[in-house]
Amino acid sequence: MTEETFVRELERRADHVHGVPLSFDDVRGKARSIQRRRRAGAAAAVAAVVALAVVLPAVLGGHGERGIEPAPSPRGDTAVLHDGVVTRADGSRVDLEVDNADVTDVTVLTDGRVVVSLQQPYSIRVYRADGSLQEQYPVQLNMVTASADDSTAAWVAEDFTIRVLESGVTEPVERPGVPMPGEAVGLIDAVLDADHLLVGDGTTTSAVVTPDGAGSAGMPTDFPTDARVTDVSPDGRLWALSFIPRANQQYGCVGLFDLHTFTVVARSCDVSGLTFSPDGKHLLGGYYENNMIGDVTVVDLDLQPVGSVATDRGSVVSRMAWADPDHLLVGVAGLEDGRWSLQRFALDGRDPETVEGPVDGGNPEQVAEYQFSE
Repeated sequence: MTEETFVRELERRADHVHGVPLSFDDVRGKARSIQRRRRAGAAAAVAAVVALAVVLPAVLGGHGERGIEPAPSPRGDTAVLHDGVVTRADGSRVDLEVDNADVTDVTVLTDGRVVVSLQQPYSIRVYRADGSLQEQYPVQLNMVTASADDSTAAWVAEDFTIRVLESGVTEPVERPGVPMPGEAVGLIDAVLDADHLLVGDGTTTSAVVTPDGAGSAGMPTDFPTDARVTDVSPDGRLWALSFIPRANQQYGCVGLFDLHTFTVVARSCDVSGLTFSPDGKHLLGGYYENNMIGDVTVVDLDLQPVGSVATDRGSVVSRMAWADPDHLLVGVAGLEDGRWSLQRFALDGRDPETVEGPVDGGNPEQVAEYQFSE
C-alpha cells in the first residue's frame, strides 16, 4: 500500500490535462460515502521474533458481465496472507500457491475474489473465491489500490491506462490513464468508487480519473499542491496527507485535509505514513525503510502522539494494520533466528496475543512473511 516498493516518478505532471472536468461536489459526495479500507502499513526494520510492547495510555481504552455471485465476506475486515494462504477475517482459508516473496499487494474483494500484485511474474493476478486463477494481467506497476469498502480494485495497465475491477463484475473496465508527461507512470492514490479515482505522480495527488477523463478540476478547493493523499477517514471528511520533504528534511511532514472547510486542519513532522483507525478516532504511522517499519506511533486527530508500538531488542515490525478500532495486527521477524510471528495487540496496553507462530521465514529486508489486506 505502498510507494516505498517502487521507484517514485520524479517528473512532475504537465500543467495541462485532458478530459471532462468533474466538479468537486461530485468527488466530495463520493468521499463522504467511503468506509475506510484500513490497508496494511508497508514495512518496518529487521529482526528477531521477540515480544512487542504497545505503550498506550489508559484513555485509549458496475460494468461488464455480471457473472460472479457475491459471497458472504465480512466487509472491511483484515485478511492475512502467509505461506501462500489467505486467511479471511471469518477464519476461512484459500490457497493461492504464491510465494510471499513475490507479492507486493493483496486485496480481498467483497465477492470473495483475491487480487494479488506480483514481482515474479510482473503482473496482477485475480483469483476466484476458491483460489483458482481467473486471469493474469500485464502491468506498468505491480501495485493494487482498493476502495475503502473492498468493493473495487484498480491498477495501472501495461498500456498506461487504468483497469478497474468491481466486486460482482467478471472483467475489469478501462479508465483513462494518470495524467503524466512523456512515458512516466503515475500512481493511483485512492479509489473512491469505480468511477472516481484520485491519482498523481507518486509525490502529489493532482487529479481525479472518471470514465470521461482525468483532470485537476475535480480536486478540492485549496488542496495543497505539495501533498499526496495516503488515506481517507471512515466518514470521508478527512484526507490524510504526506507532504513533499523540504531541503532540510529526510521525510516529509503529514497533515489532515478537511473536505468541509477546504483547509489543512492538523500538521506534524514527527510521524509518517498515516492510516486511519476503523472508527476514525486515531491514526497509525511509521517510517518505512528497507521493507520494514520503524518508530511506529499512534496519534489523535490533532496528530499528537498518544501511544507507540515498541519492540524488544533484536525484533522488528515487518507489516502492520488495524484489525479493528481497538486492535492492531503486526507481523514481526527475527534477525538472528529467522523466526516470524503474527501478533494481535490491544490498544489498552494488554499483553499481545500470538495469533500464529513463531515460524521459520526469510530476511525481513527482502520478504514479508505476513501481509495484510483489509
